[in-house]
Amino acid sequence: MSECNACGAPAVSDGGEGLVNGQVHWDIAQACAACGAQVIACGRSDVPGDLRERLLSEHGPTRLTLCGLSSSAVVLMKVVRAELGVDLIEAKAITQRIRRGAQTGTLTEMAFLAHRLRQAGIQATTERP
Repeated sequence: MSECNACGAPAVSDGGEGLVNGQVHWDIAQACAACGAQVIACGRSDVPGDLRERLLSEHGPTRLTLCGLSSSAVVLMKVVRAELGVDLIEAKAITQRIRRGAQTGTLTEMAFLAHRLRQAGIQATTERP
């Protein structure tokens, strides 16, 4: 259940995310019995915050794990910056979390990043904590 965007009444909503052709895709559907409003939305890359939080709440976080400690920090940071669109300071923080095994997110987010890291020659997997 979520709040109807049109009238504020409780509305039935559903959504998800997945990897399609190497890209994160998401979708949301909402229907309100009170006013009849229906919303269907979809997109690529940045998953809306409320959908992301619901996925984490319902399914729990997934951790990105490196398969070897010899992974190049420079290559790792380059992939993080390119794929997540973050600045150097944030990329450094994320890189450090990845190297410690502390970087978590939705299953799709972590699978996407692991896929991109493998393409760059860094062996990475995902696991549920």
